[in-house]
Amino acid sequence: MIEDTTFGALAALGSAVAWAVTSLLARSLMSELGSVGVNAIRSTIGGVLLIAWVLATAGAGVFTAISASGWLLLGLSIVTAIALGDTVFFESTRAIGVGRAMTISTTYPLGAAVIAAAFLNEPVTVPIAVGSLVTMAGLVLIVAPWAERAPEERFWFGVGAAAIASLAWAVSTVLVKPPLAEMGPVTAQAIRLPIASMVLWLTPWARPVPRTFAKSSRAVQIRIVILGAITSVSSVMFVAGVKHAGVAVASVLSSTAPMFAIPLAVIFLDERITLRAFLGIVLTLAGIIALQL
Repeated sequence: MIEDTTFGALAALGSAVAWAVTSLLARSLMSELGSVGVNAIRSTIGGVLLIAWVLATAGAGVFTAISASGWLLLGLSIVTAIALGDTVFFESTRAIGVGRAMTISTTYPLGAAVIAAAFLNEPVTVPIAVGSLVTMAGLVLIVAPWAERAPEERFWFGVGAAAIASLAWAVSTVLVKPPLAEMGPVTAQAIRLPIASMVLWLTPWARPVPRTFAKSSRAVQIRIVILGAITSVSSVMFVAGVKHAGVAVASVLSSTAPMFAIPLAVIFLDERITLRAFLGIVLTLAGIIALQL
């Protein structure tokens, strides 16, 4: 039988693979629906699927049995991740470019590990510390296009925004952990995803989305439904990783999506793999192995 920590690590890696697939699917839909539209629709579909699953398998009593603090922390976690983290991340990409913004914001697992150690008493062992640093170094090699230039007048604004995004995602990950003591990952995400969709639908950028979606082609509508289904599965796997493997390990492993996105992009988008990206994959794999020692 698989140990809890191993199961959690596998779930976190599974969420990274699913996020890589999600990124490719979302990329094909952005031109028609926009980033907010894609996120709002996929969160809505994923949330509906998870609520239906919980109601069918456990009943509505699961939701009413959750404490007020559990509801509060789950709500705060998703609002922190989306309303703050995602918003400032998008601003940072406009200021310093996607590559630099991703490189800075990808450090969020390190922040999550420190916060979890301080407030949740999660141990930071030598394998976790070394594995996290090696994995992060590998991800930097993969996602950092050092030759990319950005408007210098907005450079430090972009750096600061990306750093705030990293901190917001770290705090959000830590906030998820305490409520998981009283519920499973599916129930937690059946609460978080609908809240995420409501936050997104309330933004001004989402107003034209329903009409645009209604006028879109059948192929686009099918892809967004598939994307919503994958979102429900990947989000549950991420939370399962946090519950069973801990904040530090789960956040590091789930952030390895770029490593899986590269071969998918090579296969489906005919992109070429660079030597730096290959070395980054090797380094990331070494970090993952160290995390399991």
